[in-house]
Amino acid sequence: MKKKVAVVIGGLKGIGKAISLDLIDKGFITYATTREKSAAVNIENLVPVQVNVLNEKEIQDLFTLISEQHGTLDVLVNNAGIGEFKAFEEFNSKEWEDVFRTNVFGMFHCTQNAFPLLKKRGGRIINISSFMTKRSLPTQSVYTASKQAVSGLGNVLAEEWYKHHIFTTNIQLGATYTDIWKDIEGFSSEDMLQAHDVARVISFVAMTPLHVRMDEITLTPPKGVL
Repeated sequence: MKKKVAVVIGGLKGIGKAISLDLIDKGFITYATTREKSAAVNIENLVPVQVNVLNEKEIQDLFTLISEQHGTLDVLVNNAGIGEFKAFEEFNSKEWEDVFRTNVFGMFHCTQNAFPLLKKRGGRIINISSFMTKRSLPTQSVYTASKQAVSGLGNVLAEEWYKHHIFTTNIQLGATYTDIWKDIEGFSSEDMLQAHDVARVISFVAMTPLHVRMDEITLTPPKGVL
């Protein structure tokens, strides 16, 4: 039986790496992108690819590679993202642009380039959004605005692309522990989701037959909000 193919954008660190490894465990060949130049990974069925989501040519080359090697795509996970967290009045235009170029425009380009491959036999797009789109918190203005855009596009594509058997799921993700929290005071890993918790849900969505539509899933720690 031919293996299914997945792409995880930002798939070699933190939550993205957990997702990539779980998809492999579930039988996928997984292309995991990274901005880093050296990405030597010796894991069967994990294909590291250097891609900067700010570079349209690198995104195009990624999906050309998958087309040449497999001819189709089953799952795209839009995971890459950055954040700036401070009072709204303190932001400058470059900081806004940096967040939106990565979190929104990069996701636009990846999704659009994945479309021709996904529609060949149907597939799933899984967007890692944020619980901040549901529950606003101080210092989160730019990040939340970017994730609102991610969720908004996902909602529209769920209506536009179901006729191609392409289904979009927005994952509204609560606080999840990764290394970026390691040196920040006041946050305990015990109060957060773990990366493998998120990965398990992503794999569930990825493996669900295409007669089932899941537009949105919300994942939070037991407390709901830190």
